[in-house]
Parts: sequence; C-alpha cells; structure tokens
Amino acid sequence: MKCGGIRPGLEIADMAWHAGIDLMWGCMDESIVSIAGALHAALASKATKYLDLDGSLDLAKDLVSGGFILDNGWLSTTEQPGLGVKRIK
Repeated sequence: MKCGGIRPGLEIADMAWHAGIDLMWGCMDESIVSIAGALHAALASKATKYLDLDGSLDLAKDLVSGGFILDNGWLSTTEQPGLGVKRIK
C-alpha cells in the first residue's frame, strides 16, 4: 500500500536486489487481503530481510479470514489457492 500496490512493490524489490539493498516490507492498518498480497510479494523477493506485516491485527473486524499463518512471530503463506483468503459470511 505504501508504494502503490504489489507491482510497484516488486519493482522496488527488484531494484533493491540489484543494488544489494536489504528490504523491510511494511504495511498500514489494512485487510488480510492486502497483507497476504504483500507477504506473497515479500517472499518472492530475494532482497527481503524483514517483515512488518501486522496491520490486519489492528482491525476490529475484517471481511475475510485466512491469508497467512502467524506462528510465534513468523509469517508464512497458507496451503490454500491464491492468497488463501476466505470471505467471512
């Protein structure tokens, strides 16, 4: 979100990789949908060193569930297709 979405984020990550710069991926208070997208992009980049993708945890309510696994401070993707999110009914 801070850089304009997944594609611009991946472009920045590519530039950082070629320049030898480590990346920290951050977020704002946002839905699990965008956190899952950012996580996928971050894990696709060799320049990624740190993640600060906890913005969905600050929301009182979200429209989806799933998207990622948070285990002892470590984020990982799910085995679900796509971003792994499910609409809450």
